[in-house]
Amino acid sequence: MARIGLIRACVVSTLALAFSFPQTAFAQTTEELALRVRELEDALTALRTELETMRSQEVQQDADLLRIQQPATSAAAGSPTPPTEGFRIGASTFRLGGFVKTEALYSDYSSGDIATGAGRDFYVPATIPVGAISEDAALDLHAKQTRLSFTVNRAVEGHSLTAYLEADFQSSPGNGTELVTNAYNFAVRRATVSYDRWLFGQDWSTFQNVAALPETTDFIGPTEGTVFSRQTLLRYTLPLGAHASLALAVENPETTAFSISAPTITGFDDDAVPDFVARLNWSPGRSQFVLAGLLRRLSVEDAGISREANGWGVSASAKVALGQTDDLRFMVTFGEGIGRYVGLGFAPDAVFRGRDMEAVGVTAGFAALRHVWSDRLRSSFTYSFQNVDNDLGLSPTNANDLASSYSANLFFSPVQGFDLGVEYQHAERELINGASGDLDRLHFVAKQTF
Repeated sequence: MARIGLIRACVVSTLALAFSFPQTAFAQTTEELALRVRELEDALTALRTELETMRSQEVQQDADLLRIQQPATSAAAGSPTPPTEGFRIGASTFRLGGFVKTEALYSDYSSGDIATGAGRDFYVPATIPVGAISEDAALDLHAKQTRLSFTVNRAVEGHSLTAYLEADFQSSPGNGTELVTNAYNFAVRRATVSYDRWLFGQDWSTFQNVAALPETTDFIGPTEGTVFSRQTLLRYTLPLGAHASLALAVENPETTAFSISAPTITGFDDDAVPDFVARLNWSPGRSQFVLAGLLRRLSVEDAGISREANGWGVSASAKVALGQTDDLRFMVTFGEGIGRYVGLGFAPDAVFRGRDMEAVGVTAGFAALRHVWSDRLRSSFTYSFQNVDNDLGLSPTNANDLASSYSANLFFSPVQGFDLGVEYQHAERELINGASGDLDRLHFVAKQTF
C-alpha cells in the first residue's frame, strides 16, 4: 500500500506542475496541446493498470499468510476438517512424535560385573551376575532410548486407514564403542497398518497391557513381573459397548528351550502354528481393566529329534484411579510355556524329557503406586517378582529360579513436555542351585517429549 500512495503523489505532483505555468500552455498550438493531453491520458492508463496489479498481488499475499497461520476449511458438504495436530497432504494427515532421552546409570552388582549392553542400559533380570566376586560400581551414560514415531491417517470410501512406524536406538546395539563414537543402530520397534478394526504388522503383543506399566526411569521397570513382547500379528478388535472391547489375534510363534548342546535358553524357529490371543478390555472412567488369554503349540527340533508341547497363559492387569491424580497399577500372569512372553525370557518355554518336551510353569506379577505431589512433582513405588516352576531333573543347574525387585522414583517437570527423573532400584536373582546375586542402581534421566 505504501507504493500505491507514492504513485498517487507522483501523479498529483505532475498535474500540478503542468498547470502551474499557464503562460507556457497558452503559447502552445492546439495540436501541441492535444498531443500532450493524449500522452497524459496514456500515462494515467498505465498507472491505473499498475495499481490494479499491485492491489491484486497484495490480496494474494494476505490470503497466503492466512493459510499458513490457520489451515483453510472447505465450505463444501463432506469436506474434511483441518487436523488439530500434524499437517495434511491431500486426504492424508501426517503426525510426527517421539522423545529425546538422556540417561545416567550407576550400578553396583554384588557378584561381579557384566559387559556393556542391555543389562547395563536397562534392567534385565537374567543378566544379574551370580556366584562371582564383587567388583566396583560402574557408571554408564547413553541416549539409546531416544525414539521417533510417524503416523499417517486418511479416510477412503467411508473406511479409516492408518499407518504407524516407530523406531529407536535401544532395540539394536550400535557398531561404535564408548571409546570413540558411541554409535547406536536405528531399529524398528513397531510398524503397523490398520483398516477400520483390523491391524496388521509388528506391535505390542495382544497378551500385554502397556497401559498398566508404571512410570519409571528404566526402559521397562518391573521387568521380571510383566508381559513384554513386540512381534508381528494380525488383530481384530470388536467394540462391546461404550467402555469395553474384545481383541482377537494370531501372533508370530517362537519356542525357547535349553538346547542339548549348551545349557542356555535358545530360540528354535521350528513352529508351524501361530500363537492365539484373546483380550477383554474394560475402561470405566479413568480406570482400565484387562483380562488376556494365550494358547500356544510349542515345537522344537534339536539333535535330529522333533518335540512338541502345549502352552497356555492368563494375565490380569489394571490401572485403578485413586482420587483425581493418583493410581494403582498391577499385573498378575501365570501359565505354562509362556517364558518368552514374561520378563524378557527369564524362563524358557519348555525343557526336554528324553524324546518329549514339557512346558515350564511361570508365575509373575507387579504392583505400582503412583502419587502426584504437586503439578510438577510425582513418584511411583513399584514391586515386581517372577517364580519359575523348574524340574530339577530336567533343567540345568544354572537355570533361573527366582527374580524380584523394588524401586522408588521422583519426577520433576519444570515445563510441559520436559521431565527430570531419579530412581533407586534394588533387584535380586537366584538360580535353582542356590547361587544368587543382587543389583543396586541409581538412575537419572532427562527427557523431552514432542
